[in-house]
Amino acid sequence: MAVIALRRGAQLLFVLLAVTLLAFWMITLLPGDPATQILGYSGDQAALAAVRRDLGLDAPFWHRYLAWLGGVLTGDLGTSYISSTPVTESLIQRLPVTLELLLISQVISLGLAVPAGVAAARRAGGLLDRTLTTVSFGLLSTPVFVSGVALIMVFAVRWPLLPATGYTPFGADPAGNLRSMLLPAVTLAAGQLAVYARLLRSDLIATLQEDYITLARARGLSPRRILWRHALRPSAISLVTVVGLNLGALIGGAVIIETLFGLPGVGRLIVDSILSRDYLVVQGGVLLVAVGYVLVNFAIDLLYGLLDPRIRHAS
Repeated sequence: MAVIALRRGAQLLFVLLAVTLLAFWMITLLPGDPATQILGYSGDQAALAAVRRDLGLDAPFWHRYLAWLGGVLTGDLGTSYISSTPVTESLIQRLPVTLELLLISQVISLGLAVPAGVAAARRAGGLLDRTLTTVSFGLLSTPVFVSGVALIMVFAVRWPLLPATGYTPFGADPAGNLRSMLLPAVTLAAGQLAVYARLLRSDLIATLQEDYITLARARGLSPRRILWRHALRPSAISLVTVVGLNLGALIGGAVIIETLFGLPGVGRLIVDSILSRDYLVVQGGVLLVAVGYVLVNFAIDLLYGLLDPRIRHAS
């Protein structure tokens, strides 16, 4: 296990370097620059050049990237061009909102997808299976901004049960916090729920055809025990993989959801920073997302060995 961790760690470090370099290069392709945002379009060329020089924007690409990377290694992500706030401070303030949104959405999607997938696999081809298949296709084909607007119209406008926008900190009002996060989390979970349920159903149906399942039936084990104890665990490997891979899609969805529901999370910070050409904040946000994505998938790689002993022994 230690060898696997070291090997994966080296690979993931390389991935992080590649992601930060690519993101830094792509940011330079954005039209406009922070100097124009600071001085406005009325600033003369001399003043714009002076601001660019003060911000270090006139330095060569590799000089700026290596200077930023050196700061990252010491925990300094730079200072916002627009608000003069340290980037690390801005990310720390916004991160709990995004983490809460992702956590609640995953709890909802997995909490509904696992029993739905198991029930559909147990009666494959039955009425429940066909119904779940139809609902899954409907959820998969609906963009998150459409389902979000639909939920707002129903539960915030037609029946004002939940707030349409805004965020209540958990420390100020736990019940209000849950109410403010429920609609965004359900919107983000809808598409993931369909993917997880369909994937688990297909893997369970294949697992239930294995010889050791037939042997378990011959030994007189109950269908419930066979399904939950002997078939679900090996069938969960694909589900765990997709949960890790979906983190990137979830963060992309969180950017839309936070903007739609007015949540002050990292996604909304990145969008606002892109619009204002606040490059260091964008780069810090990209680094945070990349580190989170890499660490989650690293943990999932290690989890494979716990779910399936054959993988652990093969490694």
